[in-house]
Amino acid sequence: MSLRTFKTVIALVIGGFLIAAVYISVLVVQRQGALRQISVYNPAWEAGQATSEFMRLEQRLAEFASGKSRFDKDEILLRYDILLGRAQILNEGSFKDLLQVNPEHGETLVEFQERLAAVQPLIEEIDRRPEAAQEALEILSPLEGPLAQLASASHNHGAALVQKDQQELIRLHWAFSGIAASLILIGIVLIILLNRHNRLLGHAHEELHVLAHQDALTGLPNRVVLRNQLEQALSSKRSSGRTIAVSYLDLDHFKDVNDSFGHETGDELLKAVAERLRDCIPASEGQVRNLISRFGGDEFAILQTGIRRPDESAALASRIVEALREPFSVNGQEIFIGTSIGIALAQGPVTSSQILKHADMALYHAKADGRGTFRFFEPDMDAQLQARRALEVNLRKAMGAGEFELFYQPQINIGANEIGGYEALLRWHHPERGLVPPGEFIPVIENTGLIVPLGDWVIEQACREAAGWPRNIHVAVNLSPVQFRSRGLVQSVSRALAESGLAPERLELEITESVLLQDNEMTVSTLHQLRRLGVRIAMDDFGTGYSSLSYLRSFPFDKIKIDQSFVREMSQRADCLAIVQSVANLGRSLGMPTVAEGVETEDQLRQIQAAGCTDAQGYYFGRPKPPQELVHTLAALKHTVKVA
Repeated sequence: MSLRTFKTVIALVIGGFLIAAVYISVLVVQRQGALRQISVYNPAWEAGQATSEFMRLEQRLAEFASGKSRFDKDEILLRYDILLGRAQILNEGSFKDLLQVNPEHGETLVEFQERLAAVQPLIEEIDRRPEAAQEALEILSPLEGPLAQLASASHNHGAALVQKDQQELIRLHWAFSGIAASLILIGIVLIILLNRHNRLLGHAHEELHVLAHQDALTGLPNRVVLRNQLEQALSSKRSSGRTIAVSYLDLDHFKDVNDSFGHETGDELLKAVAERLRDCIPASEGQVRNLISRFGGDEFAILQTGIRRPDESAALASRIVEALREPFSVNGQEIFIGTSIGIALAQGPVTSSQILKHADMALYHAKADGRGTFRFFEPDMDAQLQARRALEVNLRKAMGAGEFELFYQPQINIGANEIGGYEALLRWHHPERGLVPPGEFIPVIENTGLIVPLGDWVIEQACREAAGWPRNIHVAVNLSPVQFRSRGLVQSVSRALAESGLAPERLELEITESVLLQDNEMTVSTLHQLRRLGVRIAMDDFGTGYSSLSYLRSFPFDKIKIDQSFVREMSQRADCLAIVQSVANLGRSLGMPTVAEGVETEDQLRQIQAAGCTDAQGYYFGRPKPPQELVHTLAALKHTVKVA
């Protein structure tokens, strides 16, 4: 809308306000006159009519009593009925206001009705007994004075109401007039402000243009700028032997920073990352031009134009990985993160959307390769992505088709030399591929959110099958971080126990330290709710997380499971043996059993027993098996535990 058009609209609005104000004033004046007439004639007229009808009835009765009456009994009855109706009207409608102000007039009306009721039988027999007319007159005559006073009082009351209404209407008139004047002034002020707004609009437009192309937090160009620059670079690309590269960066463990230190610290970290990227990535190097952009969240992108060889992008990516691996000091905290980078080159005819998609695929593979590294896009990555999507579709179908099954691996109580329980492990029998390795589909169901409904099924199935085992054997079920964040976890566990009839103390839920990196208060609250159900809580993969000892202090776990990476290398590395011994001693001092995972040889068994571990689990005692193949005594296993 142009300025001139806007001013026209404002003028029309003000004109409408003026017309409305004039019309309101006219209506107020008209209403004032109407109210005056109603106030004067309604109560006063009712009282006056009642008095007139009373006098007419007295006149008819007096003539009838003299014997020279022109009227017969019917005429007198008619006047009586009219007067009776007037008496009833005086007790209704607006006349009630007068009675509330002057209660003594109410007594007059009561007496009026009583005397009318008393003369009714006299009037009905007036043709048979002429002296009845005189008797009726004697009954009614005392009302002449009170009725006259009532009529006068009603007139005065009406006049008072008129004056009051006039004052109120005058007040309303000035109020409406004041409102109309205020609206006019507001319209004038709006026009003045509009002129000033028009001068500032140009400056605001420039600022909005900057904001639309710049990340508000870091000050870096945003994805709009990078995409525009990429499209321009692709359109102007010539056969000069130079090409274009896009690098996608995703910060490693950034979510852990937000969860542990808060989003304010996370924002400050992103600013520090942006500064470090500016320091290690020059705007230009010879004919190479670099553009750093923030795509949102913890994602950044770098556009390189004019490069000759892929190793130029590799060198830049390597420099970035090393720069971001160094610790950051944010709000008094020393924070370690890192980054994964995916690189895509504009090789052959390619659109901006395609090259960005290729960089994203390469980033996914860099993260899958262990993070803290970079990967170039390769054509087979697209095929792998399609295979992953097909896997997701098959997984969703598998849930409904009953293709999942639980296998169980024994956990051995070393001191008692018996099976203390089994760990439930998920297996997928694909109708065409057969048994799919867990490492292939578990990450997919966690990333897609399928882990929540599938995890509920695992808990229910494990409880149902364990209910048929000997009562001294428990079942352990792993909870993923995604599943633990589900609000329905406690209800799911409670329902599984109730439906299966399994004793709560025979169910053991295993969580890793990554679960405890989430919202601490909410996490501990969920753990206590599970504990109140009666189930046992074990810390899995102990020693591989960030603050193991502090977690043991924040919640009293029932069991500690030592990660298998320490057990496997006890014979070759003294530090691994020292860790296993330390954890076993810690568990003994806290009254917690310690389970050594990954025991595969008799030598490892002897070492963990000497270290003080109470339980063991691994291939030495048997591989995971389906429930129908389980045996519940060590004598029936392939290997028998030999305690030195």
